[in-house]
Amino acid sequence: MATRTVVIVGGGIAGLATAVRLIQLGIKPIVLEKRPFLGGRAFSFVDKDSGEEIDNGQHVFVGACDHFQRYIRDIGASHQIRIESRLNFPVLKHGTTSRLRAKNLPGKLANLSALLGYRHVGVLAKLRILWGLLWISLARLKFDSPHDRVSFDDWLRDHWQNDETINNFWNLIILPSLNDHITAVSAYTGIELFKVALLGSPVNPGLGIPLAGLSSLVGESARRYIESNGGEIRTGIHVESVNIESGRITGVKTSTVEMVEGEAVVSAVPAADMTHLVPVSLEGSDDFFTAAEDIRTAPIVAIHIWYDRPVMTEPFVATLDSPLQWIFNDTDLKSKRDSGQHVIISLSGAWEWQDRSKEELRQIFTEEMRKTFPQAKEAAVKKFTVVKMLEATFRVTPGSRNSRLSQRTPLPGFYLAGDWTDTGWPSTMESAVRSGNLAAEFIAEDIDTRR
Repeated sequence: MATRTVVIVGGGIAGLATAVRLIQLGIKPIVLEKRPFLGGRAFSFVDKDSGEEIDNGQHVFVGACDHFQRYIRDIGASHQIRIESRLNFPVLKHGTTSRLRAKNLPGKLANLSALLGYRHVGVLAKLRILWGLLWISLARLKFDSPHDRVSFDDWLRDHWQNDETINNFWNLIILPSLNDHITAVSAYTGIELFKVALLGSPVNPGLGIPLAGLSSLVGESARRYIESNGGEIRTGIHVESVNIESGRITGVKTSTVEMVEGEAVVSAVPAADMTHLVPVSLEGSDDFFTAAEDIRTAPIVAIHIWYDRPVMTEPFVATLDSPLQWIFNDTDLKSKRDSGQHVIISLSGAWEWQDRSKEELRQIFTEEMRKTFPQAKEAAVKKFTVVKMLEATFRVTPGSRNSRLSQRTPLPGFYLAGDWTDTGWPSTMESAVRSGNLAAEFIAEDIDTRR
C-alpha cells in the first residue's frame, strides 16, 4: 500500500493522468476537482434542448498520441476509442470530394503518397508542398530557435509556398490541429507538427475518435482505476491556495478552511488559475510563475444538428472555402441506432462565431449544410444546439514557448500539469497526459531523493 500522498488540484485529463502515473509509481494521489464531474475541458452532458448526452466539443487525436493511448489502455477504456491505421480523410471543396489517403508504402513514403491523389492542388502546387516538407525535415528546432519568432505562414511563403498550397493544404491541417489560423501560429510549432504528422511513422496521422461520451471515456474510467488502486477523488472541492510551511508545500487550503495534506501538490488547472494558488510575494519564484500570465487562449464552437434522415455518408469530412470546416457523423461514429442523423460541425479559431446567437448560427449553418450536402436539402432539422468553449485551447503564437513552464517548479513540493506546460506538444489531450506523466515522474524522483 502506498504510504506517500500527493494532492492534485484539478480533475481534468492532466490531473487524472498525473494520478494514474503516481499510482503506478507507488504514490497515493488525492484529486480535488471544484466541479461535480471530471474531465476538465473534455466532458459530456445532457443537453436541455435535445435531451441527449453530448460532448462539449468534438475531440480527436492521432496515432502519434502514444501517451494518450497508453493512458486510455491503463484505465481500461481502449474499447471506447477508434483510430485509423493511416492518413485517410475526405476533403470537400465546391461540391468536389478528394481524399488525403496514404498508400500502403514503407516509412515516410506512405504519408507523402497522400498528395498524389489529392485533387485540390495542382501538379506544381504538389511540388511546392514537397519542397516545403523537405525544408521542414531539414529544420533544426532549439529552445532559442528563430522559428519561434515568425509565423508559420511567413515561414512557408519564404520557402516557395503560395495561397493555393497554404489554403488548400497547410492550413487545412493547421487550423483544426492548433485551433488557430496559420498566420497566427509560430513557425516552430507548425514545423514541429508536420515533422510528427507527415514526416514520421505511417501510423502517426491516423485519426482517432472517441466512441463514447467524454465523461465516460476520460472521467469515469479514470475514477474507477484511481479509486480501485487506493487513490482518492473528491469533487465539489474549491482549492483557494497552497499551504507553505518553512518554505515548503505541505498541502492545500480549501474554501471551507479544510487542510488537505500531502508530500507534494500538483496544480493541474489552466495557467490563469494556477497563478492564483501561489502567493505573489513568494521569494525567488516570481520570475518563474509570472511568465504563465502571457498564456492566451482560442475559442472553439461546436454546432450540433439532428436531422430526420442521413445527410452524409462519411464518418467525418473536412471542407475548404466553407465556414463548416470539419463535420463529424456522430451517429455513425458512436454506432447509434437511429433513422435520423446527428452531425457535429467543429469550428476552430472561432472568434467569428463565438458571439453569434443560436438563432443566427442555426440560419447560417443549416443553410451551409444544404449547400454542401445535397441530402440535407430534403432533410428536416429535428433539433439544434450550440456549445461554445471560449477558452478551449492555449494559443501557440510566435514567442509563446517562453510562457510554457516546466512541470517542476522552484517552489519545493509544488509541480505543474496541464497541456499548456512545456511538453513539446500543442494544446491537445496528448499534451495533457504527457504533462501529468512528467509531473508524476519528477515527484517520485524528488521524494526518493529527499528520503
